[in-house]
Amino acid sequence: MNKRSILFVFAFLYCNFLPSCFAGNILNDIFRAYTKYQEINMMLWLAGDVKAEKRFGEETKWFINLTSKKEKNPEINRWVHSVFDRVKANFRERGFNYNITVLQGNDVNAFAIPGGSIFIYKGMLNFVSSDDELAAVLAHELAHSERRHSLQMLRTSAAFQLLLQKAVKSGRDRETWGQVVGALTSLRFSREHEVEADALGQQRMFESGYNPGGQVLLWEKFVQKFGKGDTGIGKYLSTHPPSQERVDSARKGLAKYSVPEQKDFSLSLNILAEVRENLLQNPSFESDISKTKIPDSWFVQSGDVSKDNSTSATGKSSIRLSSDNKMRVVRVNSDFIQINPSEKYELSGSMKSSDGTQQGNIGAEIYDKKKKLKGYVWPITFQQPISKTWMPVFGLLHAGGSKSVNFPPETAYIKILLQNGPLSKGEIWFDELRLKRAATKDRVNLVKDGDFEYEGQNGLPRGVSGNPLVVQRSLDKFKTGYASLSLLPSNNKETKETSFEFFPLSMANLVGKTDFQISWHFSGTDSIKSKLRMFFIDENGKPVIEKPFLESEFTTKINLWESTGLRFSIKLAPDVQQKVKAISISVISLIPPEKQIWLDGFVLE
Repeated sequence: MNKRSILFVFAFLYCNFLPSCFAGNILNDIFRAYTKYQEINMMLWLAGDVKAEKRFGEETKWFINLTSKKEKNPEINRWVHSVFDRVKANFRERGFNYNITVLQGNDVNAFAIPGGSIFIYKGMLNFVSSDDELAAVLAHELAHSERRHSLQMLRTSAAFQLLLQKAVKSGRDRETWGQVVGALTSLRFSREHEVEADALGQQRMFESGYNPGGQVLLWEKFVQKFGKGDTGIGKYLSTHPPSQERVDSARKGLAKYSVPEQKDFSLSLNILAEVRENLLQNPSFESDISKTKIPDSWFVQSGDVSKDNSTSATGKSSIRLSSDNKMRVVRVNSDFIQINPSEKYELSGSMKSSDGTQQGNIGAEIYDKKKKLKGYVWPITFQQPISKTWMPVFGLLHAGGSKSVNFPPETAYIKILLQNGPLSKGEIWFDELRLKRAATKDRVNLVKDGDFEYEGQNGLPRGVSGNPLVVQRSLDKFKTGYASLSLLPSNNKETKETSFEFFPLSMANLVGKTDFQISWHFSGTDSIKSKLRMFFIDENGKPVIEKPFLESEFTTKINLWESTGLRFSIKLAPDVQQKVKAISISVISLIPPEKQIWLDGFVLE
């Protein structure tokens, strides 16, 4: 029951069952009753009632959200939630709805409040450097929450109980509730609670598929950065100091899971968002998996529409609208796209016509939350014929400005429309469409052709070298866009490994940059191990240093797309730096007979 409902119930009981109900004092009586309810609620929580703890947690969460700024970066939020959702599934619910909120701020901190809510600061996200370390932080907090350690500690604190009573009686007074939240977030757990949270957290992160060695590295980093005393752990949870004892205990725990200790772990942060935002599916019309001759994710409303493999502005294909009659309208639309009507969107693409006399338009259908059609807008229209050669086009969709591109307030979805006319006979083509938020800045992927969208020489994807008999571009299975890279078992008698290499990345493109992230998607028909390797190479393409400066092993799971990545730094001695002209990125895989793996979405930033 929410607070509004509770107040209503108190008002109803007061007015119907008490002798009198005077307008002058009814509000005071209602709030007096509500305050009494809250006092009872706090007593119930301290007595161990789970429902009361959840209600108290909601009050605390309300104050934290009121006084703190949430992190708005969608990439960071997707990363944190992806790790959190995977870990929390292995914890007992206790009737809680475990949830995570990312807060802005440089504090290297995370904390749990009563009722199952976890908060983590961006400073902590900058401190950890892998999914496994983040999983260790979140599993530790969830362990405190599941075992209700804060309740156990605060039951014995008379000062905290008096503070709770004061908070209830003061309504939602910021100062008093600030003291309550401060007491919760600076709570010093006992040594026994920390040992229990460490052990349980390490067990549950292992059960979630994360490397429990992440906890060892995490505690070691805290000791190294903040020291072994109170000032160290004061930066994190205000709990028992991250002593060498805790590091050693976490290390001993690895034997229980038969996991060797390591220092390098996977980071998927970079892979969780597209490098170049495009809200349209199949925007270059390359894929037609169902073999309908209509590009996937596009739907014909009227007229003759087809996928054309004979001409394109980029890639291999485009979409063609044909009309043999000036009175015949040809129209095709995209799938639903969820938007925010208060934001501005940029729509761009390429168009051409068959003989320079045709006209065409790009617009959008407007839908409300129930996906009911509310109208049309036309951000790209032509008052004159379209060129016979590919020409760029651009338009804006937004909530202000020209009435022709206005979003009504109820707008929740749009569909992009491609249309010929008016009074246009012949053919027009569209290609390389893009819909993005105007405020979004494009990120630069240093691996230019890491999505394998375009065909290069010998049937290989553009930007890739390898044996075309076993290294192939695949349009049948992909994670991003409409293509991936397929690796088949080696046909070489001398080596059983299949490998490919991206075209060398010139060091000239890395001037002024020392810290990088690389990430990628992978899938397979079996559990197959592969390695990504990066070498420094000279002007002849030979390694300057014999061993790779970065090597990462990954294993596919059957028919499941996964992602991984790494952060790394490049710092070369002057004499070595003079010899290094480029970086090579390659993947080597030992693929069993009749098996296959797919790779997609390589991103280097």
